[in-house]
Amino acid sequence: MTITIQRGEVVEVARGSQRRYAVPGMGLLDSLGVVWKHWRESFRQNRDFSDIHGTFTEQYPDERPNLPEAYRNMPILLYDDETGHELCTSCFQCQRICPPQVIHMTQAKDPTTGKAVPSVAEFIIEYDACMSCGFCAEVCPFDAIKMDHHFELSTADHASLTVYKQELNRPVSYYQSIAPTLWEEAKAGAYKKLQGNIKRRPDVIGIAPHLVDRIAARRAELAAAAAAAPPPPPPATTPAAPPAEARKLTPEEKAAKLAAIKAANASKQSGATPAETPPATAELSPAEAKAAKLAAIRAANTAKQAGTAPAAEATPAPVDEKAAKLAAIRAANAAKQAGTVPAAEATPAPVDEKAAKLAAIRAANAAKQAGTAPAAEVPPAEPAPVDEKAAKLAAIRAANAAKKAAAEDNETERN
Repeated sequence: MTITIQRGEVVEVARGSQRRYAVPGMGLLDSLGVVWKHWRESFRQNRDFSDIHGTFTEQYPDERPNLPEAYRNMPILLYDDETGHELCTSCFQCQRICPPQVIHMTQAKDPTTGKAVPSVAEFIIEYDACMSCGFCAEVCPFDAIKMDHHFELSTADHASLTVYKQELNRPVSYYQSIAPTLWEEAKAGAYKKLQGNIKRRPDVIGIAPHLVDRIAARRAELAAAAAAAPPPPPPATTPAAPPAEARKLTPEEKAAKLAAIKAANASKQSGATPAETPPATAELSPAEAKAAKLAAIRAANTAKQAGTAPAAEATPAPVDEKAAKLAAIRAANAAKQAGTVPAAEATPAPVDEKAAKLAAIRAANAAKQAGTAPAAEVPPAEPAPVDEKAAKLAAIRAANAAKKAAAEDNETERN
């Protein structure tokens, strides 16, 4: 609905209740009373804020007003004092939220690739239409736009009120001087975001326009100084660290090492290649160790009947761990030279009587294939075990060596 007012008519607007005076001249007396009251109170001393009366005038411009930190007049853009990089990334948030739409910006692009860069190429604010609402400063996620305290903008040149980026730029130190508390609250987040944006800005893009030439010249000076500087001396060679002390061998490792050396020497004297003795993969129980010893003795007896090794070598009669290991290795080598399959091959670490019987049957079959009669079972001597673990290890290695020799013979027969 549109309200139309006829020209030439007087429209009376009543605001609140109008006081009616019965005696003429009473309104004038009331007005004079208000004047008298203010004149009288202007002589009172103002000891605190509640006692302030009368009218006061600052002697401007000799006396400058003390403005609060949150005072807002016109927007400005901030840049870092040290690097010269602007905090603005041209996110367009301030341009979208501006009520009178007086902010205009364009985003910078990489001149090589043509891709957008988190920096603003141009930023324009129309000060003559800005309403100083401060929405742009509140919505800026990078704390790049703030409200200035400068209010002396009166000019007869209307075109100068369209302000460009170079005129809007202010160092961070300037805003810190007029609003130290507000900047201290936003400082950490603003600098953290700025460092991330600097990494994505090539060359001098994102630097305040009036600092581009200065920073480019400074970079050239640093590059020339680095090229003219003598090369740094080579780093001093540090002496090689002394070798770490050898780990002391356990008694079991010493015994195994000595047994391997003796087996290699024995094979060298007989002209045969010693069988490899891979390390044990599992530990045996007392029953398994006894069955393994019995299998090694049977293999030695089979080799003896074939005439390839003396009977003394296959007798595991020693009472210490070194002799037990050496006997097991020699038995395996003798079985390999005889071309028979020792009973140790079929003995998968038996733990019951059935496994022991199976080992005995296989030992007899191996002897039969060699053309000899199986020797009577020789029960193993019951030496006082010094190290049961070493004996187990020797028996397992003998079985593995015999198994490998049998596999090689079978391969030869197939070929």
